[in-house]
Amino acid sequence: MRMLAKKPGFTLIAVITLALGIGANTAIFSVVNAVLLNPMPYREPDRLIQFWETNPLKSWTQAPIAPANLFDWQQQNQSFEEIAAYMGSDKSGPGIAGLHLTGDGEPERVKALYVTGNVFSVLGVDTMLGRTLREDETWQGKHTVVVLSHALWQRRFGGDPGVIGQNISLNGRSREVVGVMAADFYFPSKEIELWVPMGWNQQQIAQLRRPHFLRAVGRLKPGVTTEQARAEITAIAGRLEEQYPETNTQMGVGLGPLKDWIVGDTKLPLMVFLVAVGFVLLIACANVANLLLARAATRNREVAIRTALGARRSRIVRQLLTESFMLALVGGGLGVLLALWSKDLLVAFSPGDIPRLEEARLDAKVLGFTIGLTLLTTFLFGLAPALQASKPDLVSTLKEGGQKGGSQGGRVRSVLVVAEVALALVLVIGAGLMIRSFLRLQQVDPGFNANNLLMLSVGLPGAKYPEDSQAITFFEQAEQRLKALPGVLEVGATNVAALKGSGYTNDMTIEGRPPEDYVREIWHKTVTPDYFRAMGIQLLSGRQFDKSDNATSSTIIVNEAFARRCFPGEDPVGKRVKFAKPTEPGTWETIVGVVRSEKQDSLGTDPKPESYKTQLQEPSSSMTLVIRTAGDPKALIGAARDQIRALDKDLPPYNVKTMDEAVYESLVRERFTTLLLIVFAGLALALAAIGIYGVMSYAVNQRTHEIGIRVALGAQTRDIFKQVIGRAMRLAAAGIALGLAASIALTRLMASLLYGVSTTDPLTFASIAIVLLGVSLLASYIPARRATKVDAMIALRYE
Repeated sequence: MRMLAKKPGFTLIAVITLALGIGANTAIFSVVNAVLLNPMPYREPDRLIQFWETNPLKSWTQAPIAPANLFDWQQQNQSFEEIAAYMGSDKSGPGIAGLHLTGDGEPERVKALYVTGNVFSVLGVDTMLGRTLREDETWQGKHTVVVLSHALWQRRFGGDPGVIGQNISLNGRSREVVGVMAADFYFPSKEIELWVPMGWNQQQIAQLRRPHFLRAVGRLKPGVTTEQARAEITAIAGRLEEQYPETNTQMGVGLGPLKDWIVGDTKLPLMVFLVAVGFVLLIACANVANLLLARAATRNREVAIRTALGARRSRIVRQLLTESFMLALVGGGLGVLLALWSKDLLVAFSPGDIPRLEEARLDAKVLGFTIGLTLLTTFLFGLAPALQASKPDLVSTLKEGGQKGGSQGGRVRSVLVVAEVALALVLVIGAGLMIRSFLRLQQVDPGFNANNLLMLSVGLPGAKYPEDSQAITFFEQAEQRLKALPGVLEVGATNVAALKGSGYTNDMTIEGRPPEDYVREIWHKTVTPDYFRAMGIQLLSGRQFDKSDNATSSTIIVNEAFARRCFPGEDPVGKRVKFAKPTEPGTWETIVGVVRSEKQDSLGTDPKPESYKTQLQEPSSSMTLVIRTAGDPKALIGAARDQIRALDKDLPPYNVKTMDEAVYESLVRERFTTLLLIVFAGLALALAAIGIYGVMSYAVNQRTHEIGIRVALGAQTRDIFKQVIGRAMRLAAAGIALGLAASIALTRLMASLLYGVSTTDPLTFASIAIVLLGVSLLASYIPARRATKVDAMIALRYE
């Protein structure tokens, strides 16, 4: 500690550099630990398996499950203790049902999950208060119960234990509260606020083999492996294909650990972040190693004296490694403080769809990781300088006095700088690719005009609005009321908002085509006649919907993707289709118009073929109203809410936002990933520049005598300048060459994170290489200028 205190500037720079590297790694590891490594809050979570269905004919890879198929799996398998089901048609998450909770206090929309009664038994969890659902409560007649999340119990019911046994109103129906879950429980995501039984009719649901709308989770029997279970369930699916060829042709089954399903597609970005901060730490270690090498060169006399007095080389190495450990220890301590702050910042700025992120904390595992990282960094940056300094030339060092320290470690320092530049280049290229990808996404045409557009969703409870005619009347009145508001230009409605996927899909037969030439996976959407005008979706041919498109008409409008796939080179208007296979009965629908394709899943995915029907033809009780305004749409939020509440005081509108906000939110994960990589790349670039500056500055300092002789012999200023700059550029060029080769290999891992940009994009690679050359030039400029100012007489007299 005394030795480090003698050089406070050196110590401070080394400690801060290490703190940045260790702190960034600790913060990212705390997130990786929470999301990927920590066990889920269920009994023996490694035995929990998620199910899905596959079908290459329909391009299904992780599709929801048909109820009848699931029941057959349950009855015929020998690998699972139990299999439970829950609603969920969306690959990315559960089928969250928005239920209206009314009664005491303001009506609010709560996020519920419909489940089979054995779901808590499969998960192996119990309630904090009351009891969980029972298996027999899955079925109609016994299903009027509900289990609350801890958060909803606290927020809505004030944490009152007396809520058990009380009845609450959900969508106008009374349900008895039978349990409250613990604060740390979630399934399958933190969004769910209560769990309600399916309420199925047992005989009817067991016949449903065509619609797919379930997700399932099972518990393996002790000793059964995932591979064994997969083989058995696959065999069952094969038998079902033989029994039910109409619905189960090529219908396969997939299964895997529940944890992998919940984590989903967040694993790759987290691994990219972990590699990125690992690179930052390596660059930090290289910088500190260079500092120690430079310092070791000035300690030649000290080490020589220690050696002359009998110190063995191992003792010298231990002494220097101990000093390195002290640097790493202080840097690690500051890194933990930095990680505490940056971890909270990561959670605050992260997209809301990263599962378990809020569980990130500096627990024993994370602190153990930090301690291990501290020990590792000690050897990474301390060993080479210690070995280099521990073998001085005693005679020459003691004779010369060791003031300038000779040129020990010059080659090692050069190698470290090359490595720093290479690592920095890989990081900056990764960030550059993400930036280009993000800019491409922002330039994507969504197929509609997002400006001055307000959205609000309304779901009508079935108990209060049991008839289709009531839903039709409600939304007609809502549109009329909203149109009457000052500043409103157009109002329309749809059952699936833009960028929110599809309502349902099915097969389609085109009139006049061969029976085998039918189309699979056509998406469907219900809209009101003014929807396209309100959204600013261009009509390409035919006409828009009008009052004639009612319950007795068989007309549809299709999107451009539909026209391209089903009628290439033709105008689809006037053609007829039926939404069934050729051998199945169905109504022939006439295409009356073609509109531009609106983005459905996200800005980064191509639109699917989609057909539209009107609310009169195919009524929906849950619609999103879209309101085009002359001015700022946010100014109308209050008035729009009031108009809905005037129609029904117990209906709280939800998902109230502008379309610009919806588009912004659709890119939140890409924005977060890009920003984080930019931060890491900037840090790496700065550390690499400091490394180049340090090496060149030290080299000039060590070569003062040589430069003085050159000047005395007639060397021009520009020659000295070019010599210093040339050496720096050679090091940078070597680092860039290595970095480009590494980038070509490593950026392939980012392929799924990019949109419209190749992982080896020449423009990105070339521009980043030029930027790094420029940074290297700037970093070496000051040492080069200092070299040109060397006074030959002073330099020679000093030596």
